[in-house]
Amino acid sequence: MVKKGPLLVIAVLLLSQTFTAHATRIFGGQYSEARINNLRNNCRKYDWARQQLTDAVEKAGPWLAKTDAALWAMVPGQDLPRTIDVGYDKFASGPKFTGCIVCGDKILPYGNYPYNPDFEKKPWKLTCPACGSVFPTNDFGKYYQSALDEHGLFDPARGDTSLLFNTDHSDPKDPLHKFGVDNGFGYVHNGRAYKYIGYYSWKYWRYINSGLTALADAFLFTGDQRYAHKAAILLDRIADVYPSMDWQAYARRGWYHSDGSTGKGKIEGSIWETGVVQGYADAYDKILSGTQNDPALYTFLKHQYEQYRLKPKGTRDLFVAHVDEGILKTAVEAVFNQRIRGNQGMYQHTVALCALALDTEPFTTKWLDWLFAPDGGAIPELMINRFDRDGSSDEGAPGYATIWGGHISPLAALLLSYPAYTNHNIFRDFPQFRNVYTVAYRMAVLGKAIPNIGDAGSTGLVGTPNVNPQFMAEGYQYTRDPEIAVAAYRANGYSAKGLGLDIFSENPEAINKEIQKLGAAAGPRPTGGYQMSGFGLAVLESGKGSSAIALANNYGRTIHHAHADMLNFDLFAFGHWLTPDLGYPEFATNIPSVTEWTRSTISHNLVLVNEQPQKGVWGGHTRLFKQLNGFGAFELDGRAAYPGLKAYSRTMFLVGGSGNGTIDSNAYVVDIFRVKGGHDHVFSFHGPPGTASSDGLELLRQEKGSYAGEAISRGTKAAGFPYGYSFLYNVKKDLNPPARFMVDWAAEEGYRGITGSNNIHIRMHALSPSDDVAVADGDPPQNKPGNPKKLSYLLMHRKGTDLNSNFVSVLEPYRNQPFIKSVERLDNSNDETIVLRVEKVNGTIDYILYNPSSKNEVTLPNGITMKGSIGYIEEKNHKATRAVLINGTSLRYKTLNLRSAGVIEGRVVKMYRGSGAEAWILVDSKAPLDQSIVGEQIIIETKGARDASYPVRAVKKEGTLTRVYVGPGTFVSNVKNKGSAQQLSYDFEEGASFQITTHNAWPARN
Repeated sequence: MVKKGPLLVIAVLLLSQTFTAHATRIFGGQYSEARINNLRNNCRKYDWARQQLTDAVEKAGPWLAKTDAALWAMVPGQDLPRTIDVGYDKFASGPKFTGCIVCGDKILPYGNYPYNPDFEKKPWKLTCPACGSVFPTNDFGKYYQSALDEHGLFDPARGDTSLLFNTDHSDPKDPLHKFGVDNGFGYVHNGRAYKYIGYYSWKYWRYINSGLTALADAFLFTGDQRYAHKAAILLDRIADVYPSMDWQAYARRGWYHSDGSTGKGKIEGSIWETGVVQGYADAYDKILSGTQNDPALYTFLKHQYEQYRLKPKGTRDLFVAHVDEGILKTAVEAVFNQRIRGNQGMYQHTVALCALALDTEPFTTKWLDWLFAPDGGAIPELMINRFDRDGSSDEGAPGYATIWGGHISPLAALLLSYPAYTNHNIFRDFPQFRNVYTVAYRMAVLGKAIPNIGDAGSTGLVGTPNVNPQFMAEGYQYTRDPEIAVAAYRANGYSAKGLGLDIFSENPEAINKEIQKLGAAAGPRPTGGYQMSGFGLAVLESGKGSSAIALANNYGRTIHHAHADMLNFDLFAFGHWLTPDLGYPEFATNIPSVTEWTRSTISHNLVLVNEQPQKGVWGGHTRLFKQLNGFGAFELDGRAAYPGLKAYSRTMFLVGGSGNGTIDSNAYVVDIFRVKGGHDHVFSFHGPPGTASSDGLELLRQEKGSYAGEAISRGTKAAGFPYGYSFLYNVKKDLNPPARFMVDWAAEEGYRGITGSNNIHIRMHALSPSDDVAVADGDPPQNKPGNPKKLSYLLMHRKGTDLNSNFVSVLEPYRNQPFIKSVERLDNSNDETIVLRVEKVNGTIDYILYNPSSKNEVTLPNGITMKGSIGYIEEKNHKATRAVLINGTSLRYKTLNLRSAGVIEGRVVKMYRGSGAEAWILVDSKAPLDQSIVGEQIIIETKGARDASYPVRAVKKEGTLTRVYVGPGTFVSNVKNKGSAQQLSYDFEEGASFQITTHNAWPARN
């Protein structure tokens, strides 16, 4: 919560003063005369710039054709209701969201906002995209006109109620005479108000705002005052109504908008209102210079003032004062009192755009200073407290995690482009900010797919929705970091076409040429795993081309648009997610299908402990990470999500990968999920939609009910039974399961483009004892295009006192025919050591050894011995053909004798404590450190919330110590301001121990 400290009080006082610089302001602060001249000159010189001009004129054409009076009359006022969902009712006893009153749930696949009105051809009507039904059935346009008051605004009390009838059934005796009739507050059907006009009004406001943007852009490119004239009419009328706009009046009715459940906002909910104001401020800044010498504009506005009894209008001075007061001042004041409050970066960007559009001292400087004040926009604190080294925020879903940088970046650029303000420079003061430009790109496994973590995407969606090459090119422009240029080039299809073209620059193609040179020299993206320890994403990759495979594990946030899913993973093979996250819930609100199912632990590939979902925390911690050619491993600690446990960790290996470019890549996953403590463990796993068949289980069908019990029906809100259990149905159980069995998921035709000829499967080889095993169905959100109807879940359950569970499995993705013949556990299943023998159909045998107590030697009857944490041996024709040893000293088998120095250990002697330079650690290690550790992770022990694992960028000997550089950034994790003093917390402290994972491989091709 923002407290009104001294700076905010001053800003509020300034808002209440009268602006005095209207007449002398010709240009806005963002679109200066020099920048506009450069743009128009470039449109004469370059084809790409000329095309932008053509596009802008084309978009503005329909709006330019409207009369002044028509444009002015389009803008509605506060009393025209608005909402973003037709059927939602917060106070309803039944479902919060409903479908179409004609076709029901058939509308759900068309998304959260299925209605797209045609404002010109079918005004005041919504058409169901599923069944074609049109609502409301009355002529609301006539009713609207009958309700206009002396100010030209809709007043429901003045409306002619005789117009409220179904125009297709005009006879009052007709039983359908009132069917589908909406007076603005909805048509009541089965006790629920269907708010067709409210939804239309929301979209109508967006339509108006899009017209304003189109007109402002056309003026910016052409200098044709006709466009500025039309835009000014819209802005002036919006300034009439904007001070009185208040979403709360409709929130109190239980209606739905983007208000974060606060009920606050103005035209829209408080979150999305940031974008509304940004559009107004930007358009105003663009057209301001075009409002000079336009007597027709001011004659028209004077006439409107006289006819509709408004504030005086009729001169440029009055127009500028009116927009300054009615939009800019009103909006900034709403930000200060939190009626406008979006995700981090959104409301700060809003204030900055208003400040530059105002371009009047002392207001502009005060508002910009507010962005950095602890009791204002608090950008320095946000950069530390709610921002990580990867360039993502504290949000748990990729889209939300990157949105903050997407809003702060243009703010940072605004400050650079406004030479009158020098108090702060984000790029200079926070060098880690450069990572925002590539964070989404780095999230994409194999460069092809961002995992659908938390409230992101949809079930099994494959794509890179947040990867924006143009955004990355802008990042290179501001930072000159060559890694950003290379990422932009690769993400743009290995081309610089269209990138970095700065239409406001005297030399608009300079950046483009630099990106082309750097990108071409860098070559293709290498296949190989990586770790984003700030966001909390561990990725292993293998193979290339169509045979490439990737394993992605989320060990980051379980807060802020995240799910309770720390340590959940997804497997990308054959171009598809085969263990898919459910993605974005039906609606971002707290209803049982969201809180108890989609966002809960049980719907993910995780262990649910003590029948309770995970806690909301920042993230987990790295224990080990290593990616080699054809073999990768990581171990992640998730105890933060279940703080009462002794252990909650996941160790995963990605083994194999032919690398021959064929579609059938013989790579598989080993999954070891360790849980110590608690009295109830349920390991939940699901594959792609389709048939799930088992081998080794004797499953008996439960005749009714759900996984919560036969007496508890599907979808019942949890009361006396665990979250999510009632959303698992079609239950089949084996009450005496074997320790070894298999379940095979065959991906159904139609799943994200899969055809019958693809014949894609994933097979789980389960290798752990459990008390009972169930197979059940669970539904992904049904209102997301492309989502399957259901998924089949495997549920392995153990119950007891102070449980110690090791859920061990091998996951085999394949096409047509399996490539694994058998999987055996060679350990005794009673201790932490896990040893697997994987025999493939081609006769190759793999041995996987996992020994968390690495000081103990592992000895097998066949002669394999290992001193270390992880070992891998590939055997063909009774001969070892490949071996890997990680964090160990020896791995022996027959003639194989692989040795290594073991894990590197030491302690932190001194650390960088600033926030504006290259971060470094001065360490004392037991073994000498040299350039061989560059690229490895240094994993520092910490009791903090954040993972203290960092990629080594460079090393430098300093006497008996070594300085380790980990890139631009900071180790500060939290800033608290107390008066003029600051309290700083760090990711770790001096004296902390550290480890660096080592390996040796034979043959030495890694």
